[in-house]
Amino acid sequence: MTDSEKSWTLDDTTRASNAGGLKVKPLVWLSEYPRWPIIWMGVAAFMLVCGIAVHWSYLIVFAILVAMNWLYWRRVRDHFTYGAVNPAVVVAEHPMRIAVLTDLSKGTGKFPVVKIVRKELPRRDGSSWRVGSTLATVSLYSRHPDEKMPRWANFDPRPAVCATDDARAIDVVTRSIPREEWDELTDALKQIPTPFVPGTFHLFEDV
Repeated sequence: MTDSEKSWTLDDTTRASNAGGLKVKPLVWLSEYPRWPIIWMGVAAFMLVCGIAVHWSYLIVFAILVAMNWLYWRRVRDHFTYGAVNPAVVVAEHPMRIAVLTDLSKGTGKFPVVKIVRKELPRRDGSSWRVGSTLATVSLYSRHPDEKMPRWANFDPRPAVCATDDARAIDVVTRSIPREEWDELTDALKQIPTPFVPGTFHLFEDV
């Protein structure tokens, strides 16, 4: 990875074999995950007003919040640019839940995991999501407290459709997922008890 390709918020010592490479559209992300962006912007705006109307010291807090807000959006950008593409499928509609498969191993053996996430997916162009609908997600991975462990501790999958409404870019990412990974997801779901509830399910360990 060259200096120009390095991220600002991630550990660049590792990289995904199939990275998302998606360009995030802020308004799309904001419509799907509004909580933290609104909190950052709201508090920053309040501190700006206080800095102008009450005391200049509030402007210091305002500057810190602006920097944190910038880092937040940079993290979102890095997530979808450098994160790993994983297959997912809708497993419930009311409320909507998706199941995502990944391998937490760091290259030695296998440690397949399915994470079931509660997330309403955006409906565009009259399309609808049903049980069995497939989609691509992009994930970042968290390190295990024990650095000697040959696997990641967990992963954070986010649907590609929540980062952009560029249908062509989403299709490219979805098509990049090998057929065998979709088959592995189908087989993995047979090992998880139903009804599907949010959580992380470790299937088997071979490391």
